[in-house]
Amino acid sequence: MAVTRETLVQRVAKAIAQAGISQADLARSVNISPSALSRALSGQRNFKSLEIALIARALRVSAESLLTEEEPPVVALAARAQPNSNPAVAEALTRVQQILELDNLLSNLGFESSSLIGPFSSDAPTPYEQGERLAQELRDAIGIGAEDLPYDLAELAELIEKRVGVDIGFESLPAGLDGLSIARGSLRLAIVASGVSATRQRFTLAHELGHLIAGDSQDLLVDENLYGRKTPDERRANAFAAAFLMPAASMQAHVSRAFPSEELVAGMLGIYGVSLDALAFRLHNLGLVNATSRERIRSMSSSRIALRSGRAADLQARNDQRVPGNLLIRAAEAYVGGKISVRPLAGLLRVDPEQLLDELSPPKHDPVAGDLEADLDTLEPAL
Repeated sequence: MAVTRETLVQRVAKAIAQAGISQADLARSVNISPSALSRALSGQRNFKSLEIALIARALRVSAESLLTEEEPPVVALAARAQPNSNPAVAEALTRVQQILELDNLLSNLGFESSSLIGPFSSDAPTPYEQGERLAQELRDAIGIGAEDLPYDLAELAELIEKRVGVDIGFESLPAGLDGLSIARGSLRLAIVASGVSATRQRFTLAHELGHLIAGDSQDLLVDENLYGRKTPDERRANAFAAAFLMPAASMQAHVSRAFPSEELVAGMLGIYGVSLDALAFRLHNLGLVNATSRERIRSMSSSRIALRSGRAADLQARNDQRVPGNLLIRAAEAYVGGKISVRPLAGLLRVDPEQLLDELSPPKHDPVAGDLEADLDTLEPAL
């Protein structure tokens, strides 16, 4: 639930004092009259949603810290970062915080997230075996056959959102960061870097899903030792991704003990949507090829491989953007229900609020110069 007016006033006043700024200077910086701010701080009028957002920005605090009734729940986060690239994780946390604030706002208003499945646990002795078992357990739970995962990334994301309850987003992340997985309360979210190849996006999506299904828990504090791929959590997540995307039964059905031909390899790449490297190592880990054959597969580069089924879709997928679908539905429902303004929705979509407002509720008249902000406050549902 949202805070009471008295609590909100206390928090704003405390933030003003901690910032060492006068009420007059704050009013000037957020473009409201000093008297209006004074009346709000004395409880004679309510703060508008836009005012809270602007005040939070001016005082360098989060809007969530002013509006949340209770302390925000603990966040668990895992990241798939390339070697020696951990500063990228810190850079991406601004977007993470924005999403968490929106989730918290929607939850307080009654539009809660719902994680449908997991986390699961496995008592297998090694991270590799744990990942294998967790992948099969999830496939069984959502009723997915050995070759029934959609090839298209957007379709795969939608399937996971609907059947698992994990939100999936594809966004431009800092170089060196492949993906993030976030768990807080009932929210389960994976963000995948869109600037890399489609096969890498697909494996990263499955890798982050593995973290969430296993219930991996890491602080938001970035520590270089937490993100190396050789930790047990990372090995388990990689094993989960390989098994989830390339189930053992399906692989065994395609491959005999003879060396796989280029035609067979091309066909398997078209089925599983993974890279040549990922396929080669999966075949080797399952004992379907030896180390020498694995390296021969990795070196394949014929036109048959390059032009395999789905290659055009792979090329199209680079830099495609997709916001978390379940979170978007919740935000849209809250907006339509008059519970939030257009700004949180626009922030999630990374579009200009005025443009989105125009698309959602076209004005019957053109706002005159200087009245655009007033029109926005009139047309938008209040927080």
